[in-house]
Amino acid sequence: MPKIEIESFFYDLLHCKDKILSTFDEFDEKYEDDERGPLVAGMREIPDAKLITLLVNIQKLAAGYQRIKDLIDEAEQAQVDESIAEEDDDDDEF
Repeated sequence: MPKIEIESFFYDLLHCKDKILSTFDEFDEKYEDDERGPLVAGMREIPDAKLITLLVNIQKLAAGYQRIKDLIDEAEQAQVDESIAEEDDDDDEF
């Protein structure tokens, strides 16, 4: 299993997730009876400043997950490189 160190941006991801979900919860409460559905109604009716904040948080969340994927790829590649180096060392012994 590849090793990944806990990065400080992980906490930012949790914060962004919580902010996004709290906004969606507000939509559920405020627009639960709207025929368009809470999410659509909320996105249509949300003030511009809150919409920008929501979109920025979604962008940060997506960018953070991309960083996690990159870290996983790097860790897996390091593991593959280590395995290849070990096999080469074993071959050199004979």
